[in-house]
Amino acid sequence: MSRDDRLEKQINEFYERSPELADSLPMKDYLLKHENNQMAWYLLGKQYAAKGEEGKANYCFAQAGSIYEAFEAKENPLLQASLPSSSAAKGRGKKRKYLIAGLLLLLAGMGAGVLIGREAAAPAADSPSAGASVQGQASAEPGDSRGKPATGKPAGGKGTAAGKSKAELAYVAGAADSQSDGPLTLGALLMKSAAPSASLLVQSPVLDGKWTDWQKSGLPLAEVRPSSSEEKAEVDWFDSGWCPCGVGQGQDNAKARQQVAAWKPLQEGKLVLRSAVNQYKARTGNWPKSAEQLAADYPNNAMSGWNEEMGAWFEELSEELTKVDGKLPSSASWPKASGPEAGSGQPAGKLAALASQPLEIIVDKSNHRLAVVSGQVLLRNYEVGLGAGRTPVGTFVISEKVRNPNGSSTGPYGSRGMALSDTLYAIHGTDEPDSIGKDESKGCIRMNKADLEELYDLVSLGTKVTIMQKGLPQELRVPTERFHLKPSQNETNPDKKYEWLD
Repeated sequence: MSRDDRLEKQINEFYERSPELADSLPMKDYLLKHENNQMAWYLLGKQYAAKGEEGKANYCFAQAGSIYEAFEAKENPLLQASLPSSSAAKGRGKKRKYLIAGLLLLLAGMGAGVLIGREAAAPAADSPSAGASVQGQASAEPGDSRGKPATGKPAGGKGTAAGKSKAELAYVAGAADSQSDGPLTLGALLMKSAAPSASLLVQSPVLDGKWTDWQKSGLPLAEVRPSSSEEKAEVDWFDSGWCPCGVGQGQDNAKARQQVAAWKPLQEGKLVLRSAVNQYKARTGNWPKSAEQLAADYPNNAMSGWNEEMGAWFEELSEELTKVDGKLPSSASWPKASGPEAGSGQPAGKLAALASQPLEIIVDKSNHRLAVVSGQVLLRNYEVGLGAGRTPVGTFVISEKVRNPNGSSTGPYGSRGMALSDTLYAIHGTDEPDSIGKDESKGCIRMNKADLEELYDLVSLGTKVTIMQKGLPQELRVPTERFHLKPSQNETNPDKKYEWLD
């Protein structure tokens, strides 16, 4: 019986005990390809443990062997009970100790942090499991070369691919807690196939047990780097308190903090562009062919402007969306091979939604909050004025965007207005700033000027707006430096008198 047949039989026997799972857990396919990947077995066990399925979890932990011992800081009772008293068992125990020592060295960030895996029976370079994960294997995923910034206007300068740079990142993965998702997120980074660039593990706090806090995310915790050897990975810990071994001193994180500080605003730009492209397709049935179609004059002003780096990103997306391969993609993906190299590093872990989910608006009537979210990532949380029962609960889309409604930036609607599903309800400014945080409107959503103008630049035509009774955190989340698009078109509408409900 071949190795693959043996492993297939082993996993099938496991899933026969759990028929309700079928092939629902993606780790099965991974384990079929990486028989010796004890980290994968450990992560699968953690999935079951989180669901309270102790028996299934212990089965996986037994397969994880010494990886379980290293991460949990205790012996697996099933593994301990199954060890024979023979000299062969003692030999295996010795190898396990070497692996644990190497793993603790890796996780503590001591020295170079290189996992020493030969004594732990690391697979050979041509083994099916080489390049998979922790057992003396590589750690990250192939990165793309990044381009130079575009020339900056809707005409869109081209961002040509540049050579590989040490400043690039493969992934920036968020984790909320060192005891829960921290080890799992690190393990996911280690299981990426070999990459020419490093990845960062950063802290991403959670608000109200639900929302990943984008504004507070970004404290560097660890860097995972590919080694010159395909059988080794390197981890430098910036915060030793997050290291599962709990020992050692953290490395200096100054460079990593600078990388994250430059990375975050560029991810917002990518998210704004990707959302606008997908919403344009949903509204018109066609993909935009030029930047001008997105940043057009009113009433086709899907986006309110353009930034220079967007030219390269738009070109990258356009090449993907115009491929002649029988079937066009159903949605634009995440631009990652072009633009400023400071923007490299695909969001992962608790930040992964940024690369796959659109921007949406949620309004909480009880807390007088308006949030901009991508999946469970909360990017902004503004204070707003509402109209109590006069403000409807329901789902809308932004059907119109206009600057200086009724020709004024200081009138009752302020400097910007966004109509909701062609109704008399809108998100707009106010000449009564004291009404923010109260129920004094006739049904519309009132915002402070700076908040409104940032929101107007963040969201495009077609953005989903959900108004609910409650559901957002109380804490405000507004950046010091606002997101801003450079205006490049006429978004005024002097021929219409707006009569929103105010």
